Amino acid sequence: MNKEGADPVIAAFYRAALEPAQWGAALRAFARLAGGDVACCFLKSAAGMAPSRACVTGLDEQAWEHGYRRYYHALDPGYAVLTQGPPGRVHLMQDYFSDQAVAHSEYFQDFYLRTGLRYSCSGVVPDNGALTILSAHRAAGQGRFDRSTRSQLQRVLDHLPQVLSLRDTAQQAQAHGALAWEALDTLPRAILLVDACLRLAFMNLAAQRLLAAMPPTRPLLALRGGSVDVRASQLQQQLAQRVRQACAGLACHRPAPLYACDEDGRPALEIGILPLPVRIEQDGAGDGAALAMLSLRPLFRAGRRHWPGTAERPCGLTGAEWTLALALADGVGPAEYAQRKGVCISTVRSQIQAILAKTGTRRSSEIASLFSALEWGAGAPP
Repeated sequence: MNKEGADPVIAAFYRAALEPAQWGAALRAFARLAGGDVACCFLKSAAGMAPSRACVTGLDEQAWEHGYRRYYHALDPGYAVLTQGPPGRVHLMQDYFSDQAVAHSEYFQDFYLRTGLRYSCSGVVPDNGALTILSAHRAAGQGRFDRSTRSQLQRVLDHLPQVLSLRDTAQQAQAHGALAWEALDTLPRAILLVDACLRLAFMNLAAQRLLAAMPPTRPLLALRGGSVDVRASQLQQQLAQRVRQACAGLACHRPAPLYACDEDGRPALEIGILPLPVRIEQDGAGDGAALAMLSLRPLFRAGRRHWPGTAERPCGLTGAEWTLALALADGVGPAEYAQRKGVCISTVRSQIQAILAKTGTRRSSEIASLFSALEWGAGAPP
């Protein structure tokens, strides 16, 4: 796996959304992140139908066009795996197909193995009524995928819906080859573009609404003198360092988002930092300044009544941790919760420790206070 992590790869996909010629570079970066040489991204409207749009790297074009696209796409057993559950999840095909199954599969024997590939990981996201499939592949000698690599690839897939939305808007605006401010405005996620000194270059409409909704007396994040400022000095230093690294093209050793806390010390705003390999001109001359993208996400919103997906759950909580946190907020004690779920109390205690670490709280009572105060409804689990 690429030691630089997922951040530069995510940035490459955002650039490809604005500059179509960069899709190949984005897929090569995705393949390197996966520890292989082959990656593909293609649109497929239904089982058995050939991809209607595709970008492939590391694989002989003839093998793709005359092999997969013209025949073997209808036999691909991985497509059934991807469509069995909800989209948005990276699947390791090694978990679904044993060596015996591979040995008896026309797809694997006559196409996949003959192209020099053995292991694959794939995920799908909705794309204008169809599904875009993002896959990375490894040869037998490159080994099986591990869970750490899968988690990094999942981070990339989580951004793909926004990348595709940005691509579509940029195409409509015919804004290829330049940073399309109008396209960024369409994204539902709050986005700030800043230079290495945290000076604001652009913010989209979602960011304007988010900042306007913050308390004017003590906002979690504000613009002061044209620069981005967070309330906590330590967090400000961390943010400044991460932005400098991103603008300098340096690998971030801590790719996890930063979290701004409210007055009670509860994490309330997630700040993701991504390098953006696009420059803006200054006074119409020169190459301009390198930018970093700040992706802002409030962790909790009132009135939500659906079961949040992986990307929506705050602080990276798993589904089990989310369920437990809401139960604690409802006054259910750990022992009672273990009895209800039919699990060992030690399992519940381990989950509580994980929630404490992820939310920055120190005891179960603080977890209960955090989640009960934020008015999230769990809805029905999937």
